[in-house]
Amino acid sequence: MILNIGVFQYKMRNETPLKKIERLDNHLRNNTTLDLIVLPELFLSGYGSHKMIKEFSEIKDGEYGNKISSLAKKYSTAILYGYPEVEKKNLFNSAQLFNSKGQSLINHRKNLLPPTADESTIFNRGNNDSIINFKGIKTAIVICYELEFPELIRRAALEGVELILAPTAQSSNWPAAARYISRSRAFENGIFVVYANFVGELNDINFMGESKIIGPDGLDIVNSENQEECIVGEIDTNKIKLIRNKLPYLNDSKVYI
Repeated sequence: MILNIGVFQYKMRNETPLKKIERLDNHLRNNTTLDLIVLPELFLSGYGSHKMIKEFSEIKDGEYGNKISSLAKKYSTAILYGYPEVEKKNLFNSAQLFNSKGQSLINHRKNLLPPTADESTIFNRGNNDSIINFKGIKTAIVICYELEFPELIRRAALEGVELILAPTAQSSNWPAAARYISRSRAFENGIFVVYANFVGELNDINFMGESKIIGPDGLDIVNSENQEECIVGEIDTNKIKLIRNKLPYLNDSKVYI
């Protein structure tokens, strides 16, 4: 199965979700052949400001979600975006996937919350893995910190997942996550990883960019410059079998499970 995937590496600014969605619209207008575009963690509110997170939190079919749904339908492109989700008295760090018809396919709530930027005190934990069949490819959604747990990604790969979508808000304080861990998760499992980060500085955080699409050989199919841009790469899941035949990490790991 072949997919054409984009990553919108948004440059952090103090602006409203509507303005961010307008920027997304512009990038989609210039990339009309995408099957999917992945946006960073907490794209709507930005990361690191409790005030902004509370101000721009919404239900999963709220005003901003509906506008992103409309863009998915307008450009016939699936969209995965991060946002602060409110449900009753609970607040989640979530990522919702709309298909090319603007229909919500899945809404992932971050399960593993680090102390960074008070995530573990601001948000409630999700309680489910988010795995879906997307255009014939078994796909898992994880958010930032969750990608850094090899056990979680290995479990997903053993369940047949071939594609990991990872919205993130990675700062330059922890460059290993973007530069090495994301590539290791792809390589050690023979899967594709899409890593979507911010760039720029906001809320006293320097976001390091390094957005990328990684192949099952652990090498970048495409990666970003240190700027706002939409990078585009093609994945072909037929390559997974070729890689795993030569490096059967997944099968051999069962000895230790």
